[in-house]
Amino acid sequence: MDANRMLARPWLPGVELFHADFSGQPFGRHSHDAFAIGAILQGVGGYQCRGARHALPAGTLSLMNPEEPHTGHAESPRLVYRMLYVEEARLPALLGRKRLPTGFRELNPADDGQVAAGLARLATEFERGAALALESELLEVLERVFVRHGGLRAAAPAQRDGGVTAFLRDYLEAHYAEAVSLEQLAGLVQRHPRHLIEAFRRAYGVPPHTYLLQRRVREAKRLLLGDQPPLEVALSLGFYDQAHFSGTFKRFTGVTPGQFRRAART
Repeated sequence: MDANRMLARPWLPGVELFHADFSGQPFGRHSHDAFAIGAILQGVGGYQCRGARHALPAGTLSLMNPEEPHTGHAESPRLVYRMLYVEEARLPALLGRKRLPTGFRELNPADDGQVAAGLARLATEFERGAALALESELLEVLERVFVRHGGLRAAAPAQRDGGVTAFLRDYLEAHYAEAVSLEQLAGLVQRHPRHLIEAFRRAYGVPPHTYLLQRRVREAKRLLLGDQPPLEVALSLGFYDQAHFSGTFKRFTGVTPGQFRRAART
């Protein structure tokens, strides 16, 4: 049975993530008006492109330029992959570079696992709808893929920008329970999101969305010592649901919210 999903958000135009899980469904010759960045997770995919037939086993990437005609099919009983589509016109704003990618030369390079992992995190954030984390993961995937495979020069290390990063840290401390977007933060300090993330990471060791989660977990500890149920704590702090809260809490503390609460009351 096919279990395909297309993930998109209205406030992030020109960007879609297709999670494919199917058997036997062929795709006729077509093209996309976007760069396509995919990772094969299970099975073997196949397609015809640039005058040749290609087989893509798990662990390889599928990279295509806009308007590049190709077909598509599964060469195994089941095929699972994730494919990120980014319209070419969106790249200047997303990458914040004067020189943009020249395009993908190799269709099926091997993946060291980092692109597949990045697409997995991106899929999770698409479903949660948290703008700050989603936009941050998107920029990381694009930077990694286009520098490695698309002719984009690696960015120079971000310089320390103490006044800007301190302002952002104070803003996150004051608004930790709110839905904060990367575009919003960039607008506050008149910096491109990519520069903002790099400068913040250089100053505090983590990107803004991780800092925000750490701040929420710190507040959650205080609230869990009171009488609020964990679900109320989760929703009051801006978590998507209790599972998201529990997973994030354990990621930073090593225990679940329930374990923390029980230990504090013994």
